[in-house]
Amino acid sequence: MRGVVRIGAYLPATAVGGAPTAALDEDEFTLAATAVERAWAGRREEPGPVAVHLLGNFPSVAEWGFGAVLGRETEVVHHAGEAGELAATLRALEAGEGGPAFLVASELAERAAERSTKAPVPVDGAVAFLLEPEEVPAPFPLPRSAARRSALAAARKIGELAGELPRSVTLVGDWDRPIPKEAPVDRDASRRSFEGKLTSVSEGAYVPRPRYLENLPSRWRFLAEVCSACHATTFPARGACRRCGQKETLAPLPLPTDGGRVVAVTTVGKGGQPTEFDGQVEAQGSYDVALVELARGMRVTLQVTDTTPGALQVGDHVNTRLRRLYPMEGEWRYGRKAVPAAARPASPSDGEKI
Repeated sequence: MRGVVRIGAYLPATAVGGAPTAALDEDEFTLAATAVERAWAGRREEPGPVAVHLLGNFPSVAEWGFGAVLGRETEVVHHAGEAGELAATLRALEAGEGGPAFLVASELAERAAERSTKAPVPVDGAVAFLLEPEEVPAPFPLPRSAARRSALAAARKIGELAGELPRSVTLVGDWDRPIPKEAPVDRDASRRSFEGKLTSVSEGAYVPRPRYLENLPSRWRFLAEVCSACHATTFPARGACRRCGQKETLAPLPLPTDGGRVVAVTTVGKGGQPTEFDGQVEAQGSYDVALVELARGMRVTLQVTDTTPGALQVGDHVNTRLRRLYPMEGEWRYGRKAVPAAARPASPSDGEKI
């Protein structure tokens, strides 16, 4: 038996017609990955794989991407049907055996179908239920109406039922966020320009796919290395101490993904971008790039999203989120981007214990 111990939710920072709507650099995977990160943050580290059960249509990156997000082996299972089957799937997972498991549902896949039938369009977003096999809490009441349409409908209902949930369950994420910033009206045209051709070839900062995958711990989780011999910290991780060159004395050191301080920021105008970002500039115009200090002496360069160019200033604090970067070699490349700290909760681990 397993029980739900944490429930993470993520809603985009932009809206269309008042309904939270995925930004151009978001898709089913990034929405779900952020919800999973929030539900997983602060959990005690222990060996063993994690099962990730998906409801909805997810891009191929989901097969290995959740493992990169969690930093461990994952078994990804796709379930037939959409997020409306949330309650039944959740109950089946609770009755099963095994180690930690996620049930993740995204609404983005339902938007196109509902738009084509002129039915009410739900908000974009994702919800992630983390189930643990130890100290199983009593099942919480998930009424039929909660899973009637979609995952976020269930998430909103769970928020309303917070007082009835077992005290061992923690809610994490965007449960009470304000109305998001309104996005441009011609959303579909902007998205087509942004997505461009998946076969685009870099003429600038090209990173071969093997190197991209090798660097994911540093790129996606800000994983540094600390040397037990000379106590130096190396970031990005490179398998050898930057001070003494030792390889056998290194230990992983996760850096904060939220709360970084902006050290420098610049605006990249049309014509100044690497060719990977041509589609983005055509769709959105200029964008900012910031040098962010994650911890003392540990800095990373990040593209800025979810705000207008020039709005971010030196000294501001930012959080980071996994987003689409650019199409390359027939697939999307993903990486972390900086978002204004005021646009997100202070930390994905700051859950409300109920």
